[in-house]
Amino acid sequence: MYSLSGTSQVVAVGQTFCGIIFNMHDLLKKIEQEITEASSFQEACGRAVSLLRRAGSHFNWVGIYLKKGDELILGLWDGPEATEHVRIPVGKGICGLAARTGETVVVDDVNTDSRYLACFPETQSEMVVPIYRNGIVIGEIDIDSNTKSAFSVADQTLVERVAELLGQCA
Repeated sequence: MYSLSGTSQVVAVGQTFCGIIFNMHDLLKKIEQEITEASSFQEACGRAVSLLRRAGSHFNWVGIYLKKGDELILGLWDGPEATEHVRIPVGKGICGLAARTGETVVVDDVNTDSRYLACFPETQSEMVVPIYRNGIVIGEIDIDSNTKSAFSVADQTLVERVAELLGQCA
């Protein structure tokens, strides 16, 4: 959260104030710098989940799954607790759907989506963004929120850019 100079209004990263996405540019520059300066893909993933988790109060759990054959295997994550879903078949759940289709999947209310694999009782919405390397899905960024309809277009754009950067350093 950031306080705007001269006002009492507090705006979270990614929220709009006077039509401007507040501090999204600076956040993206910081993430780009951290990822490109990482000495390995593993380190880049660790930096990405940590920075994304802190990108907004609505990013309650952030993890990266890597695709191995027909399975997604949980790599690095940042959140209050581990998930029981450390291996997910491609095509199963929201994560499996994103890996199968190669498209970002945003679910505004996981309680109304039968594809959702429950990880945490607090989770209300989820966004999963594929990571590509040379045109092939190699993994994905999974973000859970404890708020319904939590993810904005700006959030999706940010996470898709992070996924693109990770794909370049994989």
